[in-house]
Amino acid sequence: MIKGAVLNPKKKDSWRWTPGGNGMFTTKALSDMVTSIPIPTNDSNVETLHNKLVPKKFDVFVWRARKLRLLVLVELDKRGIDLHSVRCPLYDDDIETVNHSLIFCKYAFEVWGKVFDWWGRGGIPYITVGDLFLNMGQTTTHVGKTIWQAVVWACSYLIWKNRNQIFFTNKSWNVPVALNEIQVKSFEWIAKRCKDQVIDWHNWINNPQIFV
Repeated sequence: MIKGAVLNPKKKDSWRWTPGGNGMFTTKALSDMVTSIPIPTNDSNVETLHNKLVPKKFDVFVWRARKLRLLVLVELDKRGIDLHSVRCPLYDDDIETVNHSLIFCKYAFEVWGKVFDWWGRGGIPYITVGDLFLNMGQTTTHVGKTIWQAVVWACSYLIWKNRNQIFFTNKSWNVPVALNEIQVKSFEWIAKRCKDQVIDWHNWINNPQIFV
C-alpha cells in the first residue's frame, strides 16, 4: 500500500478526508457518502426504499420498521429485557408488535382513518408494514405516487413519535391534533422538496387529491 508513497521532509504530516476532493472533511460529504450506500435487508429481493420528498432519517425509520427492528415491547422482550408485559402500552388490547404499533393499535388506526378521509382514499388496505411502505396509492404519475408515499411515510413516522411521547411522558393522545401535525409536517417536508409540482397550502388541506 505504501510502495509508491513519496515523503516530503519539508512538509508536516496532516490528516486528509479521502472521500472529499480537496481533502477536507464536511458533514455534507459524509451524508452523501452514507446516502449512496444501499441499506441491507434480510431479504435480498427487497430493494432499499428511498423517498426524496421526506427527510433522510425516514429512510432509516422505514428500513428499521420493515426489518421489524423498532423497539416495540415484543422486540425488547426478544433481547432479554425483563418487562412487566409485552401488551400494547396504550390500550393493553393486543401484543405490541411493529404491525400493531404502526397500524392496528386503536390510536394508530384512528389516525390512519382520518388521513385516508383527508385524501379521499376510503378504507385502510394495509395488513403489514411491508404493505404500508410499498403502497403508492391509486395515482397516475410517478410524482403523484411519490407524494402519496411520502404522506404515508410521514404519517407512520409521526404515529411512532407520538406513541413514544404517550408511553414515556404520559402525553394524552388526541387524533385531531395528530392529524393536524401530520398535515403541517408533511406539507413542510414535501412542498420544500418537490421540484416537479407546486404544493400550495390551501389545496393541501382541502383538496390534496389534485397532487396525485
